[in-house]
Amino acid sequence: MGKSILLFTAVFAIGLHSFANEKATQAYEAYEQRDYSQAGTKKVEEAIALFSEAIDAESDPAQVRELKVAQTSAYYFLGTAINDKDGQLAAHESAMAIADSLMEEMGVDSEQAHELSQNEIAQIKNSLDENEELTLAEAMYSKGISLSQWGKLKGISSSIGRLPEVLGLMDRIEMMGYESIHEYGPYRTIGRINFVLPKLFGGDLKKSEQYLKDAYRNTLPDGEQYSTNGYNNIYLAETLHKLGKENQAIRLLETFVSADFSTLADGSEPENREALRIAEELIKDWK
Repeated sequence: MGKSILLFTAVFAIGLHSFANEKATQAYEAYEQRDYSQAGTKKVEEAIALFSEAIDAESDPAQVRELKVAQTSAYYFLGTAINDKDGQLAAHESAMAIADSLMEEMGVDSEQAHELSQNEIAQIKNSLDENEELTLAEAMYSKGISLSQWGKLKGISSSIGRLPEVLGLMDRIEMMGYESIHEYGPYRTIGRINFVLPKLFGGDLKKSEQYLKDAYRNTLPDGEQYSTNGYNNIYLAETLHKLGKENQAIRLLETFVSADFSTLADGSEPENREALRIAEELIKDWK
């Protein structure tokens, strides 16, 4: 199986944006050339460096925040695409540090964000404009998915204590009304965690199925029976297969691999190509 099959979530999609800042434009263009090859990860490393230069050169606070969100995405991709464990950990730790700084900028204690009450969420939303709200949701999401990858690399016994942070952040994103970000990434994350974790540590296949079905059903192209996010399809299929619903799992993946690629999520082409490769491998294994 390819290494991406273990990911809890799919990464962010970054589209090219219009910046007067030349370094920002170069950073986005470099990131657009990412893939899971050595050359592709080198492009991601180049993008990360360019995002840092762009952030230093940018005077507009809103655009600085946008660049930081993009940089967390690049770090996340790097952490899932390279083979060096120390490098993977460092990339996810960098993504988490930037996400924490963004939460603090939005007036949220990053260490307590996963425990915010509904009342506190409402107060925070009242203090932010729409773009700031989205920045906060993105920061929470980036922190959560990077922490989940960090935990996978560290192992269950070393990281289980931080699981409430990941799940709490995904819940707070939903409480804010942003559960649909990244093709229902918060649902995908919770569903995948419940698949990966052994029952002894709180894993629950039925809960996994519930969350992944919600992510899947909410991201169907018109008239189709596959999600626009490749990992929504793969993770749901894996859960179904583990629940003994083998035929249903195979049908889902066969539908996905025959999809019109242009109908899949914009900006996530490398991730979706990798998801298609993994889906084809799973079909062969399961048949």
